[in-house]
Amino acid sequence: MKARGWDRVSIIAGLAAIYFAAGKLGLSLAFVHASATAVWPPTGIALAVLLLFGTRVWPGVLIGAFLVNVTTAGSAVSSAGIAIGNTLEALLAAYLVNRYAGGRYAFEGLRNVVRFAILAALVSPVVSATFGVTSLCATGYAEWADFGPIWLTWWLGDAGGALIVAPLLVVWGNAPRLPAWDRGRAFELAIFAAAFVLTVLIVFDGVPPLSGNTYPTTFLAFPVLVWAAFRFGPRVASATLFLLSGMALWGTLHGYGPFASIPPNEALLLLQAFMGVAAVMTLALAAAEMELRRAEARKIAERDEFIAVAAHELKTPITSLRLAVQVLRRDAERGAAPEDAKLRDSLRTIESQSQRLGRLVTELLETVRLRTGPMVLDLRPADVVDIVTKAVRDAQATTSRHEIVLAAPTRLRAKLDALRFAQVVGNLLDNAIKFSPKGGRVEVELSSPKRRAVRLAVRDHGIGIASEDRPHIFERFYRSQPSDQRSGLGLGLYVSREIVELHGGRIETEAPDDGGTRMVVSLSEGR
Repeated sequence: MKARGWDRVSIIAGLAAIYFAAGKLGLSLAFVHASATAVWPPTGIALAVLLLFGTRVWPGVLIGAFLVNVTTAGSAVSSAGIAIGNTLEALLAAYLVNRYAGGRYAFEGLRNVVRFAILAALVSPVVSATFGVTSLCATGYAEWADFGPIWLTWWLGDAGGALIVAPLLVVWGNAPRLPAWDRGRAFELAIFAAAFVLTVLIVFDGVPPLSGNTYPTTFLAFPVLVWAAFRFGPRVASATLFLLSGMALWGTLHGYGPFASIPPNEALLLLQAFMGVAAVMTLALAAAEMELRRAEARKIAERDEFIAVAAHELKTPITSLRLAVQVLRRDAERGAAPEDAKLRDSLRTIESQSQRLGRLVTELLETVRLRTGPMVLDLRPADVVDIVTKAVRDAQATTSRHEIVLAAPTRLRAKLDALRFAQVVGNLLDNAIKFSPKGGRVEVELSSPKRRAVRLAVRDHGIGIASEDRPHIFERFYRSQPSDQRSGLGLGLYVSREIVELHGGRIETEAPDDGGTRMVVSLSEGR
């Protein structure tokens, strides 16, 4: 969403206030320097707001960062340098995430999660840490000899904020409501919450039996994180990470947990490093599971669409066949010989609908074969003129309202799968006839632009293809006029494209100025 007018002003003011409050909280945990802390949630807050509302609200980051630093330590000059660094960090992170990691939807794909971790948590904090520590040292509020430790603390605190706070705000900002879960899933969530609290109490908050020993208990947190990622998705996973980070921070500062035995700043650095690794792992697993579920849902939707379309299209010719047979059966039951005209009409219906049914079944079978694995071609030298001539003759036999005109050389040989190529030609001619309901000429042109290359053009003067439909006509199940019985299954051009591309060629559609459609098949030289 984009902020406008007074809404933008309100968001800037709110961002500045929240940034200031979160910054004060973070700097209360500063040990290596008054302006550098290993816990810096404002980085995540700023990034989330810029991703959700747009980068035009950046003044809120600048104002909040300046105020929180000028009221803590340093001068107006050093605070301005820090504020500029923090603002540039947020803008850079937002730009990189929007450009390369899916923007506000970065946590819905595995690759985008990894890119987010690299760009927002590893690369962007370098800007803030470098600007900030340089400003402190240049104005005399820090020693140059301490540049390294302060910079590392600064960078890791910003990285932690980006990995822990930003995902929570972005994911819940995109979808603030939990899905409607059944009782079973709600009960599982309750059990998960209990297991999470128990784990955190044991690992980080001094609850026996492991609190009094120096066991490496941090690994106990990973099972509940994996549970959250796989079973509840990014929203619960991000909330779990945030709660774990807060409770682990409290325990560490109060002398509990595996990091409490070392000095405070080092303890917080190790805790932030642990939480960063845990966050990347958890968010990546949640995104991967979401991708798998989306893929499964797409497959189910494709299957249902396949069944629905197939059932509808197969029903039409079967109904026509049944009606034609019923007419003949009634005459036979009455003992009367059918009239010649009625007999011819019934037989013509049976023949045409049988052919249509055969084409539909062929398309269905070819689609199933393509989905189970690549089609295997039987490539042999063949006379393309003979293949196209036969296809034209067969197509002409199905219509009396169309004149199919073939222009071809006397002889044209190429290495191809004759059966599959004939299927392509038949599909194109069938479409030309179907979408020329008023009849007319269908022009077929076969040529060889260069040695051993083949170009086939099928032109009709029918209703044409709308410009918005042209990019999609080769997609599986796509029908430009789904309510029209001429549209078929939406598989003919899909299968034809697959066959042509397996031959190393291409198939394209053209829209002549005087109407109709021209389908062009080009097979590469040397195939």
